[in-house]
Amino acid sequence: MKNRVITRDVWRFTREKKSSEKSTLVREEIWSLFVQETQVNTFLCSGNYLEELATGYLYNKGIIANREEITDFELDTEKNRMQISIAPECKGFVSFQLLSEAKKNLPMEANIKSRQRAKPGKGDGFIISKEQVFNLMVQLNELSTLYKATHGVHNSAIATPDNILVFRDDIGRHNTMDMLKGYSLLNNLRLDDKILVTTCRVTVQIIDKVIRMGVPVIASRGITTDLALTLAEEAGITLIGFLRGGRFIVYCGVERIGE
Repeated sequence: MKNRVITRDVWRFTREKKSSEKSTLVREEIWSLFVQETQVNTFLCSGNYLEELATGYLYNKGIIANREEITDFELDTEKNRMQISIAPECKGFVSFQLLSEAKKNLPMEANIKSRQRAKPGKGDGFIISKEQVFNLMVQLNELSTLYKATHGVHNSAIATPDNILVFRDDIGRHNTMDMLKGYSLLNNLRLDDKILVTTCRVTVQIIDKVIRMGVPVIASRGITTDLALTLAEEAGITLIGFLRGGRFIVYCGVERIGE
């Protein structure tokens, strides 16, 4: 794994004085993702867990349906390029190309409505207690060492009600979601009985990824937006937000929260 922090000399100003000090910054890299010979995305990321990031992104965009549709993965570290080859029978890539062209001419409202037609989430009968919710955020905070050093990353994790299983952090909150989905695909980890714990603001794009991931519960230290709440309700997802300081808000799906 690359060193994800960089130290720089900076100047600190207060009303009383000016002083020099060392500042710890999070590394930021630009990586391009190519499928066959078509560029499908450019990531601003920390430069780690790139195979997970690419795999999860392709799944969440509907380009692949499973891990087996990827036939090769290569990194070009000189050009910061990820190259993925997919099976000829993979229909998602053709659909993605056509949809990308069509969306260029769609208003924002049409794109949002297409998300609202997403498949409902699973997790029927899944229950997590309020103490387990609190404990998972404590675990996430304990793992957030890079955030404590730099305050420059988002943190997300896949967990059971009792324990965090997979933790990822990155400068992009969307990247952490794609990494976690990529990990689940590469390691055959089912997600319909898991919880997504995160620090990020929950927008409609985040809920869109949660639906694709198949996770029934998301618990965030951040707040949510009204459109994200609407989409979570329609998809049957339990949405927990403002999880901090011994309290949290359940925006929808309260039936999954036990005593």
